[in-house]
Amino acid sequence: MKKILSIFLLLFLITGTAIAEDRYSQEYLKTHKHFSIMNPVAESFARHSIKAALKKETGADFEVEFEGYTLSSMKKGIFKYLELAGENVKSGEIVIPYVHIKTLSDYNYIDYTQDPVVFKSDMKFSYEMILSDESMNQALKHNSYTKVLDKINNIAYPMFQVKGVRTKIINNRVYIITEYNFPIAPASKNRMFVTSTDFKIENGKILACGVKLDSAYGNISLEKVGNLINLLNPLGFTLDLLESKQCDGNIENLDIVDNKVKINGKIFIKGE
Repeated sequence: MKKILSIFLLLFLITGTAIAEDRYSQEYLKTHKHFSIMNPVAESFARHSIKAALKKETGADFEVEFEGYTLSSMKKGIFKYLELAGENVKSGEIVIPYVHIKTLSDYNYIDYTQDPVVFKSDMKFSYEMILSDESMNQALKHNSYTKVLDKINNIAYPMFQVKGVRTKIINNRVYIITEYNFPIAPASKNRMFVTSTDFKIENGKILACGVKLDSAYGNISLEKVGNLINLLNPLGFTLDLLESKQCDGNIENLDIVDNKVKINGKIFIKGE
């Protein structure tokens, strides 16, 4: 009898462990109904913790929506839904006027005990972002933008040399002010070259469209000007600085409204 009881207890422990582990699986959590009086408390605590962490990281106050499955799965870092919306969000040296992100996957698993956090499941998000003049000009002051200018100057030599770029959004068009000089016989002061443009998304890339040139520059090919704007790439460069190496993203729509650049798309994260 003792031997039989020992075998029974052993089987109970084995099956019990399997069941416990299964309760964290995607299949179990998505196909079973879950109710606990502690879930709202845990979800409220999660929202508060996320808001505090985002405030510390970005300096912004976020609205946070969070939904979990069970208390134990939430403690483990598994949740059903997350939505974030914040204004004047600081990312590095860039301030983003508005960011809105929400999960599209309904099983999300993050190991928050590690630094940086580790994504344990595949995750998909939709996002909306608004960029301002200030956002782009902050990005164009970044040290790595010199690599963009070096590439252009290697192509343009000896005709001209780009010294700096800044932008201004007026009447929902992006004006690009390019400061340049001549490498062989430099002028005493840098010259200015002004163009304006809209932008479009083509094959996931941001491209200049509807390019106009200040009339002072005469009959310069607008195609060449458009190519120059795409090389200067002030908007694309800003977004590149904001990208994370941990995820892949695409841009689906881009509009300039109220002198702000509105962008939306999807973000994909591959779990380990």
